[in-house]
Amino acid sequence: MNLRSCRDSFGIANLKSKDFNNVAISRIDIQPRALSTSTKVLRRLLFLGAYFGWVKHTMTRRVRTRSLGFSLTIPPSVFHPRFYFTSKFLGEYISTLHLVGKNVLDVGCGSGILSLAAARAGGAVTAIDINPFAVQATRDNAADNGLLTIVHVVESDLFAQMEHSAAKFDYIVSNPPFYTGEARTMTERAFRGGSGMEFMAGLARLSPSFLATGGTILLVLSSDADLHACLCPFEENRFTSRVVKARKLLFETLTVIELRRS
Repeated sequence: MNLRSCRDSFGIANLKSKDFNNVAISRIDIQPRALSTSTKVLRRLLFLGAYFGWVKHTMTRRVRTRSLGFSLTIPPSVFHPRFYFTSKFLGEYISTLHLVGKNVLDVGCGSGILSLAAARAGGAVTAIDINPFAVQATRDNAADNGLLTIVHVVESDLFAQMEHSAAKFDYIVSNPPFYTGEARTMTERAFRGGSGMEFMAGLARLSPSFLATGGTILLVLSSDADLHACLCPFEENRFTSRVVKARKLLFETLTVIELRRS
């Protein structure tokens, strides 16, 4: 199924964010609305202010922060959960789950904040990332928060280093790189998932081999991304999906998507 036919299969209805929890993702459209020129200018000014005021100086040195009650060290090239809201948003949802006795896989773990949230909720966690600095950050942050014994960290490009593993996971969680385009640096790998959404395609195609029976994938997405391009690979691989959490911010809407194999 190509992207066009997959888009057509959604049967999109123009529902508002308040309706998200009542419908399947295949029936909604949360693509960003066209912004006025003044809104675009305001958004650009706010972005530049935030970048030069807070973000830029963290790109060349390790910084300390707190999020979701965890003390975190964020090295250069690793996704910062305080500057970008998606990880914290998904982490809040994970924190509400009862994960005692559950195996959880964090794909693209970054700082490790989702792994820590899952471990605190009782899960036995495996965390993977292609970025070696993210792998070390997750390991260090797990140790700093007393969770290293239940968070196992592996450097891996998607599932490449796990192909011989017999592990099955009740939950696969990810704050994925949901923008299209080729990543030119390790930092950009946290944002760009390939010109053909290769990250999403690989996750959708390979994850069934690692999901336990009845297992669930949890993704966080922004309306800034092409929602349908992100989710078409999962529809192609027989996943059904629904929104379990949504939040409208000033310029975008964040959603947590639950995916299960049909």
